[in-house]
Amino acid sequence: MSAPRIGTGIHVPLDRYSPPEAYPAFARAAADTGSIDWLLLPDQLTSWWPTSLWTPENTPFASAAPDCDSWPDATAMAAYSAATVPDIGYVVSADAVRRGPAEMYQSMLTLSNLTRGRALYQIGAGELKQAKPFGHKRSQGLSRLEDLFKAWKFWWDNPGVPLTMEGNHWHLQNASLGGARQYRPEVWALGGGPKLVDLATTYADGFSTMSPMAWADAEVIAKNIQSMKAELERKGRDPEAFGFGTWVMCQIHEDDEVIERALDNPLVRWMTAAFGRIHQPDWLKEGFEPIFPADWHYAMKLLPVEWDAGAAQGIVEQVTPEMGRRAWLTGTPEKIAETIQTYIQAGMNWILVGDFLPAVAPPEDPSQAIANSAKVCSLVREAFSTTV
Repeated sequence: MSAPRIGTGIHVPLDRYSPPEAYPAFARAAADTGSIDWLLLPDQLTSWWPTSLWTPENTPFASAAPDCDSWPDATAMAAYSAATVPDIGYVVSADAVRRGPAEMYQSMLTLSNLTRGRALYQIGAGELKQAKPFGHKRSQGLSRLEDLFKAWKFWWDNPGVPLTMEGNHWHLQNASLGGARQYRPEVWALGGGPKLVDLATTYADGFSTMSPMAWADAEVIAKNIQSMKAELERKGRDPEAFGFGTWVMCQIHEDDEVIERALDNPLVRWMTAAFGRIHQPDWLKEGFEPIFPADWHYAMKLLPVEWDAGAAQGIVEQVTPEMGRRAWLTGTPEKIAETIQTYIQAGMNWILVGDFLPAVAPPEDPSQAIANSAKVCSLVREAFSTTV
């Protein structure tokens, strides 16, 4: 078993109000830890929260960033950071709805060159909040993802050869991206469901989901990975060359009282309700009634801008601390690392340490925002080295 790749997200505010220099500065701090392989930047247009919840009382970042929807372009900021800090990997999470195959892969090839092959794109079927307000159709996400994957496979396998393809939505005629391909970016599927898994095992380099929000524990992870490996073998692909990843959503701190306050924060409560379990009926397995209807899926239903203050508060008030404990991994770096190690033993080989606590309870010293994530990464590495 090869060592897992482990990293974290950008902990500085992801907005256009912040000075751009904050991004490469954070990348340098992450690279200097020696335990973080890569940083993730999400390609977002709109955030997850109703604007009424984005207040200085709920997050200190609201004082400098008066709204939560002024996202920067993820590839641009990854490229800017990579120009200064090329000795760490960059992961961009994106969707198949808003960019065509040529534009998407031109960006991917460029970032891969800038990072000398340390670029990874995780592409999903998209979210309604990213699509509908801007004139895109979220319902086309999976069929557009198929077009993206097919086009990418052809262009990489046939450098310089023009592509003619009658796709589900994209009809390409003698479309060439040229023959330059110094470094190959990795292309993964992001999300879930049988169709997306089929596309991943057919075309992609890997598959990524969320834990505990989608794949709740090591037992579920092992079962799903075994099923996907069998599918890869059936399609004539090497399961050991395929990536299995999960975004481990955490609240990390030595002091449990700090975690309790974070779980009680309205921003965290909203996220717990919306995707503490991606599949709402999964709450029943944890002993809780879902707050949203059984057929409600945040990616296909959530439009934060349409929630007024009263309705948003009504959702927040239904979330209990016990639900928060099930929705997030919580505890010390040692406790989080121990749980992640069970995920790795179950077959995961790519881990995002998604510590959300700094967004609602940042340390007094901003340079320490990355400390807990870096410690988890280091502990996971140490544990892995003693078990192989």
